[in-house]
Amino acid sequence: MVAYKQSQINRAVGLLIGAALSLRLLLIGLDPFLHDWDERFHALVAKNLQANFLLPQLRARPVLPYDYRLWTSNHVWLHKQPLFLWQMALSMQLFGTNEMALRLPSALLGSLLLWPEYRLGRLIFSAVIGYRAALLLAFAYYQLELTTGWQSVDHNDAAFLAYVTASMWAYYESRTSTRPWRWCMLAGLFAGAAVLCKWLPGLVVYAAWFIELLLDKKRRSTVQEWARLSGACALTAVVALPWQVYSHSQFPLESAFEARYAARHFGEALEGQGGPWYFYLTHNMWYQYQWLVVFVGIGLALVFTAAGRGRALRPLLVSCGLIFGFYSLAATKMPSYTYVAAPVVLLLAALAWVKIGARISPATNRWPGLTEGLLLLLILALDLRPLSLLKHHTLRFAAASTEQERQVKMQRSGVYRHLDAVVPPGYVVFNAPPLAEVEAMFYSHQNVYTGWLLRLNTSSCAAEACAWRLLQVSNPRRFIYRPLRSCLSLWRILLPRGLKLRAFFPLGKGGFAGQFLTHAEH
Repeated sequence: MVAYKQSQINRAVGLLIGAALSLRLLLIGLDPFLHDWDERFHALVAKNLQANFLLPQLRARPVLPYDYRLWTSNHVWLHKQPLFLWQMALSMQLFGTNEMALRLPSALLGSLLLWPEYRLGRLIFSAVIGYRAALLLAFAYYQLELTTGWQSVDHNDAAFLAYVTASMWAYYESRTSTRPWRWCMLAGLFAGAAVLCKWLPGLVVYAAWFIELLLDKKRRSTVQEWARLSGACALTAVVALPWQVYSHSQFPLESAFEARYAARHFGEALEGQGGPWYFYLTHNMWYQYQWLVVFVGIGLALVFTAAGRGRALRPLLVSCGLIFGFYSLAATKMPSYTYVAAPVVLLLAALAWVKIGARISPATNRWPGLTEGLLLLLILALDLRPLSLLKHHTLRFAAASTEQERQVKMQRSGVYRHLDAVVPPGYVVFNAPPLAEVEAMFYSHQNVYTGWLLRLNTSSCAAEACAWRLLQVSNPRRFIYRPLRSCLSLWRILLPRGLKLRAFFPLGKGGFAGQFLTHAEH
């Protein structure tokens, strides 16, 4: 992959995209279960979207009261913008409701992303640097973990990364193309898609575009430049605004709350996700790139010490600075927030890689191919982090705690897949572990609830001897009997909705052995 000719570069990038897709297809098939945060929630909403792409639902058929503000257990689900969910739903319509199908869009986008990365490197530096940057992105550990669903926010950030990068690529192409309007409209289309993944941060291309116009005297005095910018913005509005208007009109309560909740991320550390202002520049930077940060630092130094190079890279550096600056000022800190800047970061690493290789080769000119090969293996090992991938996605290399967690997840998923075979239609299933009801509803057509049922066995109220009530407990391992003087019978909630009540619970150590028993039926 190191030795290629200029005339063969497109073929080399095509082969690299194929290799990247093969790697991603392998990885997305290693986990036959849904990851906790946040893949299982995204998966269930995407599954329910197959019935109606304009109705995002977590729990499709709520039969008990729920809090619309709790995105982990509510009905109408507007916690995220819908494009990545639509992609997952379409994939599952084509290939079935399973883990591979829901992860496939992220694998495809992560592979196709290599072309914009290559073109950005070629337009700014050279074809060699562009190819090396695409190579780094093809084997980027953090991007692979987003694709597998293991890393939090998973497919949402995988899609967001792809569309933001594509919008920046289209903008750069418009700067040198003889048909700039076409590329500007494409930038507007991709920016609209980015907004439909993660709302306003998807407009970062326009911030960089606008600042570049202000700094470039020649460009800012050209009416056509401002017209193209306006045209792209208009297309972004056409793509992104209809869903915002529709969701606000159809789901005003949920939409208003989510808008307020999103704004609170800036001033409050929500869901325990806080950190110092330098979180993204220190701990999180190391978490995402580890030793590649050394190459990133060298690349950044090379940019600012070479005449003219910084100017060509300026829009990308502005977008990168805005991303890190905005999220550093926000109180809520999530690891994936700044990964949208990865193409810029890896482009700097590729620049350092090429320059270091150019300096090393003359010193070892007796074995130049061997030197380049060893440097390639070193950088790809730092980039891919294969041991971490094996620990997270295989039993053989997993730590003891991770191995136990994987076994439990696989066992539970197997149980959930058989729910339809053991539960008659029209019944409600209770006693799922906390939040695991989301997975159970993904793998089955059942309505599943967390919690345990209490039998009312009071002498003063014989009429309620067979009634049931849902109880949340911290360690639900066995069925609990307790006399209650009065309560709202659960069957009085369910029966008017045409539902029967039967409680199922799995047996065995840890509460799961793949068997379900019927404890009671009304």
